[in-house]
Amino acid sequence: MSIEDFARSKTSYRKLYVFQKSEAIYDLTYHFLQEHIAKSDRTFDQMLQAARSGKQNIVEGRSDAASSAEMEIKLFGVAKGSLHELLNDYLDYMRTRNIPIWQSDHARYSSLLAVCKTHNDTAYYTSLISKMNDEEYCNLMLTLIYQTIHMLEKMIDKVKSDFLKNGGIKEQMYRARLNYRNNNLDPLKK
Repeated sequence: MSIEDFARSKTSYRKLYVFQKSEAIYDLTYHFLQEHIAKSDRTFDQMLQAARSGKQNIVEGRSDAASSAEMEIKLFGVAKGSLHELLNDYLDYMRTRNIPIWQSDHARYSSLLAVCKTHNDTAYYTSLISKMNDEEYCNLMLTLIYQTIHMLEKMIDKVKSDFLKNGGIKEQMYRARLNYRNNNLDPLKK
């Protein structure tokens, strides 16, 4: 392993689709709360913090990724847990207001799924806010959250696989140091 190969920064979190979706979830939740939940209601803060935690833990996990696979996995797991919490809040909102949850047999389910799979940019989703009723808005949120949770599960699996293949930072540093010594410090090789 060369010195260039270990502790290399990973792709910026901003380029990750999972981050982009989590940012859209945060922004949409913020707008949803402004219109639907009183600021004095504990749910307002709980939902906003869950949406924020989902996004921010992706940021922190990716930022720590070069030096700690363990921290990256842990923080992606925290993001996933926060999104599950937010999902449950939306499900509670829908259940208590008799808002239907679109299942695979719903006429608009497939098109919503396709839209959420092909769009990650928060600006796209926020442009739709004024055009949606509660049922559409909540089902959009459920779909985005489910997709983001699934993406986080795949990211965690990828980090685990990479760790098994390449080891952690200490192992990579040790291999790089040995490689450097073997290639640069042996006076007989010069």
